[in-house]
Amino acid sequence: MKFFEYPYVIITILAMVILLMGLFGLYFTMKSARTAKGSAEKSFCGTGKIENDFERAGAAGKNRTLIYVSVSLDSVKKLYSESKAKRLYEQIKKILFYHMCVCSSGEISLYGSEHFVALNSLPADKLTECFDRCFVEIKELFAKYGTVNAVRINFGYHSTSSTEVNFKTALSRAKQACSIAENKNLLYNQWDSTNGKEFERKIKIENSIQSEIDNNRFFLEYQPILDAETEKIIGAEVLSRLNSETEGVLTPYHFLSAVNNVGLNRKFDYYIFEKNCKWIASDKEKRSNYVYTINFSRSTLCEKDFSENIIGIAEKYGINFSSIAVEILEDKDLSENEKALLVKNIAALKERGVLILLDDFGKGYTGFGDLSDFDISIVKIDKAITQNAVSETGFVILKNIIMTAHDLGFKTLCEGIETEEHKATAIKAGCDMLQGYYFYRPMPVSKLEALF
Repeated sequence: MKFFEYPYVIITILAMVILLMGLFGLYFTMKSARTAKGSAEKSFCGTGKIENDFERAGAAGKNRTLIYVSVSLDSVKKLYSESKAKRLYEQIKKILFYHMCVCSSGEISLYGSEHFVALNSLPADKLTECFDRCFVEIKELFAKYGTVNAVRINFGYHSTSSTEVNFKTALSRAKQACSIAENKNLLYNQWDSTNGKEFERKIKIENSIQSEIDNNRFFLEYQPILDAETEKIIGAEVLSRLNSETEGVLTPYHFLSAVNNVGLNRKFDYYIFEKNCKWIASDKEKRSNYVYTINFSRSTLCEKDFSENIIGIAEKYGINFSSIAVEILEDKDLSENEKALLVKNIAALKERGVLILLDDFGKGYTGFGDLSDFDISIVKIDKAITQNAVSETGFVILKNIIMTAHDLGFKTLCEGIETEEHKATAIKAGCDMLQGYYFYRPMPVSKLEALF
């Protein structure tokens, strides 16, 4: 019997050979990808190569996307050792390389110590899928190490097919988009002309904020606070406004981040506090009958001389301490040392008769832990909790927060009262004080005095 007289045998053998070759190919492909992922840093290209490729693709009129990646390990370094943070960072770099290069046929470059620049031509939906996979893997990485995922990573990207957009412009726009993502607590953000203008406006305000304070271009508005039982005005929250020469009148939404970003929290907080004290002092007989609550950033509250400075300013203008209320903002988490300083400062102020408010309870960094840590006077409940109390579950939550505060000896203030239903549920839950548009919007001092 001749072998070739049975062609089905030949076909079977050939099929097996092809199958084996396919399996070997798949194995080496996966091995290559794992190797690339495992030796990511060695495979990072230079920024110069990305620039050349970007310009070359642009000259050909091809679509390209430039990505700027910001990685912050500040919180990780606070929680763990420097060596552990470094090991995690090395693994994060491998994940970024794998998804920016291997999976998306792009390229990535180190850009400074904790920043990256990447280039590829993926459509927007595929690109965001790539970002999402990065976050998932990074989350799994921290779980594998048994550590808290405290790393902050933001992606900003700019897509263009225009031959007029050069690398420098695209990189600037990707950085802007990344900064906006960070400020808005987004994982990633795409640059467009609208948010680009918003970013440029933000930078403009940051550059001028020092001179705006020095030139006394801020003014105060007040939003009344009412007693829940009598609905009479018992005080007001002090709100700052900026009368900018170039931007017009701005609310804190537009300038507070600028104050924080350029490190002027301390100067701004004392400036607004003294401005209010000066206003009270100009008509003490009428204005000292009410309480004025003023926001302070936690960074200012944690300074060693904070209580001394507040007492000094109040005494300078002869203000009754019972007319002053300090609001603890929810703008940052605190280390144990910072927390100890804050506790010491508020104790010194309470001893003088200053009221202490915990602002926006239930939002951001404020929670039940703060109720046990800080000897406050009033818990100011965030408007989201107040407004959600119109539902059955929301009402139970609000009622229990108020009960807990009362059990600890604190009074409560519900902000965000905008409807009759909000008011009714807040009163029914046992709240002591009310604030919101249903009663009064923020107003100039002249209108407040007319109410008095």
